[in-house]
Amino acid sequence: MINTTEQTGYPHKETALKIWEQGIIYRLSRPYGFTFENEYRFHTMGVASAAEKIARHIPSMNAEKAFVLGLLHDYGKRINERIENRFHGQEGYEQMMAMGYPDVAKICLTHTFFQPDFNDNEYTYPQEWKNWARKMLKNITYDDYDYLICLCDKFFEGLSIVSISNRVKGIVNRYRLGKIEEECLFNQSIELKKYFDKKTGQDIYQILNIED
Repeated sequence: MINTTEQTGYPHKETALKIWEQGIIYRLSRPYGFTFENEYRFHTMGVASAAEKIARHIPSMNAEKAFVLGLLHDYGKRINERIENRFHGQEGYEQMMAMGYPDVAKICLTHTFFQPDFNDNEYTYPQEWKNWARKMLKNITYDDYDYLICLCDKFFEGLSIVSISNRVKGIVNRYRLGKIEEECLFNQSIELKKYFDKKTGQDIYQILNIED
């Protein structure tokens, strides 16, 4: 039997779970270890589950695909980007392309950037990382899966599922973002929430049992 799901650019759920575990094992094998393994597991599995739940309310979306993309969106964090001076989005993108999963590769990049024509002052990454991302994004067309994973990525902070405002506060404190980055992150996330509120016909927070 032909594995049609694999041919569309993303793995079956069972395969994705194995790849996810392999990424964690790889990170644990690195000299610097993996001090936030529990948070990584909670975050990526949480994004996957949230994306799957929301997709089930949208007839045009595939819930399994949403789960797989959410689970592997941070695959690039199998490395420590600061120690290895390598953007986790690039690591994830190139690893997934090498595996033959272009849909997942795209998500590894787009979940960080809400739009391809982003402004440099919206992100604190090194300029060379932003230059690489901008170059790659020129050839990418965003779809609802890109937007959905961007949104679901903003619901998990530490070991909790939280509102967008609380998630943004956590990101700002962790990475010491300035006012411009904070406002941009919050406003873009709220716009995505409104978009999926409309797509599903209900408040996304209710679907995910999030208290604002």
